[in-house]
Amino acid sequence: MDYTDLRYHIGILISLIGFFAGLSGFLFWRILSRLESKLEELFELAFNCRESLSERFVGRVEHDRKVFELWEAVNNHDHDDTGRVVRC
Repeated sequence: MDYTDLRYHIGILISLIGFFAGLSGFLFWRILSRLESKLEELFELAFNCRESLSERFVGRVEHDRKVFELWEAVNNHDHDDTGRVVRC
């Protein structure tokens, strides 16, 4: 068996493994960096949406008052002869 020929093939094999490992590492880094930029863009869009729509949402105190009024209407109502709801 000629070991010099085997050394030559092992050198080529290790060079190819190193090349493909470097290439896969570079592609993995590129995927992670693009994912990071997409996540930052998504966070920015969600934050801007939440910030721009804040006036459309009901505040906690106003919400509690409306819920209380709703439960009061549910618990304190009556029905007329046709079955319609009449508030007391």
